[in-house]
Amino acid sequence: MVKDGEAPVAVEDRVRVLPDVIANQIAAGEVVERPASVVKELVENSLDAGATRISVELEQAGTALIAVVDDGEGMSAADAVLAFSRHATSKLAGVDDLLEISTLGFRGEALASIGAVGATTLVTRRRADLGGTRVVVCDSEIVEAGETGAPVGTRIEVADLFANTPARRKFLKTPATEVGHVSELLNRLALAWPQVAFRLTHNGRKLIDHTAVEDHSERIRQVLRAERSQGLLHFEHRTGSGVAHGWISTTQLTFPSQRQIFTYVNRRYVRDKVVTHALMAGYSTLLMHGRYPAAVVFLEVPFDEVDVNVHPAKSEVRFRRSGAVHDLLVQAVQKRLRADDGMRRSGDAAPPAAEAAAMGQIPLRPGGAGTTPSRLLLRPSAAPEIGSPSGAPAPPAPMPTPPPAAAVASGPGYFSGMRVLGQVFSGYLICERAEELVLIDQHAAHERVMFERLRDSQRDGVVPRQQLLVPEVVDLGAREASLLRAHLDQLTEMGFEVEEHAGDSFAVRAVPALLGDSDAATLVRDLAEDLVEIGRSRRLDEANESILSRLACHSAVRVGQNMTPEQVAALLRAMDHTDFSGHCPHGRPSFIALSRGDLERWFKRT
Repeated sequence: MVKDGEAPVAVEDRVRVLPDVIANQIAAGEVVERPASVVKELVENSLDAGATRISVELEQAGTALIAVVDDGEGMSAADAVLAFSRHATSKLAGVDDLLEISTLGFRGEALASIGAVGATTLVTRRRADLGGTRVVVCDSEIVEAGETGAPVGTRIEVADLFANTPARRKFLKTPATEVGHVSELLNRLALAWPQVAFRLTHNGRKLIDHTAVEDHSERIRQVLRAERSQGLLHFEHRTGSGVAHGWISTTQLTFPSQRQIFTYVNRRYVRDKVVTHALMAGYSTLLMHGRYPAAVVFLEVPFDEVDVNVHPAKSEVRFRRSGAVHDLLVQAVQKRLRADDGMRRSGDAAPPAAEAAAMGQIPLRPGGAGTTPSRLLLRPSAAPEIGSPSGAPAPPAPMPTPPPAAAVASGPGYFSGMRVLGQVFSGYLICERAEELVLIDQHAAHERVMFERLRDSQRDGVVPRQQLLVPEVVDLGAREASLLRAHLDQLTEMGFEVEEHAGDSFAVRAVPALLGDSDAATLVRDLAEDLVEIGRSRRLDEANESILSRLACHSAVRVGQNMTPEQVAALLRAMDHTDFSGHCPHGRPSFIALSRGDLERWFKRT
């Protein structure tokens, strides 16, 4: 406050406009994180330019040199200079173009950002031009521009990456790690562009050399290698929302992480919650907790139905109708797995060696060092309907072990055609079929049967509820509350009793009986948050499956319970007519098959 008679004290202005060099480096930080970021931007530009051959050369993991060479359409002299300006692009003309983006690049940031963090040289020529153009940029400044001889296409070199931003270079990983990121990037792009040849060298050594192919499955073999690609199933499914197609692994080929999952939307590689959740929901109860499939999934949706401009690196997207896209992929995966499962259960003989390899055989070593490895074949199959109409198993009765005469289950199916030899440890059935010895976990097999029966009849029945002594009130945000209101009927079908309370609050009065020990308020709040994330509730689906699997577990025949020959025959017949009977609802295998050849090798007879 200025007193009377005092001169005001000047206060220095604190808001200033950053110099272009600093502003460009800040902007580059959103696009260029490591050498692989540079390669991604340049290779995507090459693909947009219609290239059929793309070569990437690295020196010192990309810090000394990154060179990307293509045979695309090239640029004119004026375009080559203008391309280094911020937000300069040939791929957008008006605001409406943002609503239907069909190219990998579109924001015009790549070359400007790269020129801010590395000495960049561009040499380009169009097919119609007699000569090419050479442009050199250092610290975002064009230091040279002129004519030069050049082949058709474009070559861009980036030298001394992050030399002017040493803090960024300090955070780079080891050379092997950085080169690995570039390799993964090119393999991801190669999977989506089989008609384009990709080549990668590091310090003169060739690391990737994918020739152009017409057959997409051949590119799968190039990238994933023959031994892994053999275990993949091709699928395709169309709805009004779009097309889902690609390759997914059988339920026997699983991994401890999501690294073998490649998902694309309109040929753009993305890491999207909706897509990943839909893929895993398609496998549903067929994978054990913590295990993931291998998959190369392509979603083709109208360009105006997806927003690709929601992440600086364009690795995430937003769907206009995420629920419809989610259903499209879930249906595609389930349909293909069910078809594969039905084919296996309908077979009358053991699969040939090639098919067995594709189903993912796992080595089984019966002894210590020096033993001959055998093969443990885990087949995905179906589940049973035994016992009374209510689903409870028939009263247990001792089963002769071995039975007086070996029983042969009637029927042409894979399981019902087995010769039952006996029961061991009051929990495992020993069967023989063709040239296989089959061991069945009676509880796991029956549990899958009961699970599928419960799931099929759920809409006709009522899930038992547990009333809460005092209703729990859940306060939600406006968006979560709106979505939860739209799903109250589904909650009721699952055994919840939830009603609107006041404003954006809900009162939880009952929960499914088998989840009675859960925190009702937390569960409902989690359901609402999932609805916001992916347009449907992951927890809602999981909770529903948890209820059914626990009901199935309680009603299935137990380990330690002897089964009569009639019950065994009923179980085997039910397995032939139940989807995915090769797995219990928790993803564990319900049976293993050991071939005669494996036994003979085991006992040194071959």
